Amino acid sequence: MDVPSLKYWLVVIDHLMTHDKSSFKELLARISTTQNSTLTSLITSKDQEYEMRSNSLKRLAFVLLSSEMDQYHTQLPEIQERLTENLRLYQVPHVHAQVFLCYRVLLLRLSPQYLVSMWPSMVTELVQVLLQVEQELTGPVVNTGEHELKCARDDQWLQLYLSACKLLETLCTLPSGRLPQFQMCHWAFVTSTSATNSDAFVPHCSRICQLLRTKYGKLSMNDRKTTSSSLVTVKHLSTFAELRPFFGALATQSKRSQQNQADERFVDAELLTGVLDFASAKRRLEHSLHVDFCENWQL
Repeated sequence: MDVPSLKYWLVVIDHLMTHDKSSFKELLARISTTQNSTLTSLITSKDQEYEMRSNSLKRLAFVLLSSEMDQYHTQLPEIQERLTENLRLYQVPHVHAQVFLCYRVLLLRLSPQYLVSMWPSMVTELVQVLLQVEQELTGPVVNTGEHELKCARDDQWLQLYLSACKLLETLCTLPSGRLPQFQMCHWAFVTSTSATNSDAFVPHCSRICQLLRTKYGKLSMNDRKTTSSSLVTVKHLSTFAELRPFFGALATQSKRSQQNQADERFVDAELLTGVLDFASAKRRLEHSLHVDFCENWQL
């Protein structure tokens, strides 16, 4: 399904959910970490269960994306409960990736006052995944073709890392006035001042950027001029090296860094500084969500 077709389906789903008031509650009821019956537990393996839960979360994100602004704000406590339950699952990256997808949609479909209770869990989980990325990058380079991770589900872990990065891009793209809570912890992810050797704390993006440079080398001048630092059109991640422009742009956001290192500037880097108004940022981030929902990405 391409993007134009997906937009039509968003309208259809919105009409269906609006006219059937019980359908949204039924959707939430399916997203549970507990088995509904003994029979279900007998015929469903853990992998199948996790796959069904992942698909249910993706459906929830799609329904939320199809909605109007604040349409489901009264159901936010139930939505949060389902997301939190699924985040408690251990070592299930494809489920957690869909939770991050839901977070991205909620940031675009709910006003700031309704998002207050969601920030602690969202920021905590984002930090945990970024720490995992740092741990992966501190390991030795393994030449295994397309993937670097050693586990059988390496592609699922890479998709989780991409989902976390896309959530971070959403937070950095939306105007600061739209995310007052995020501004209080913005320093933990991206610095607005030039880093020094005496800094007690180095933001996550700066640390990951340095690890990427150490492991894969510095991007060439041509790469910085031709490769977008935005992940809006990125659907799959095959190697950590593909994240170098993104983290490079976030790590060099400070004015002093930009002035002293003009050659370090990346394409679309300014879009990650919250310079867009909400309407423009919303259109851009919605396009990113459309890319993720399309089974076969087409322009």
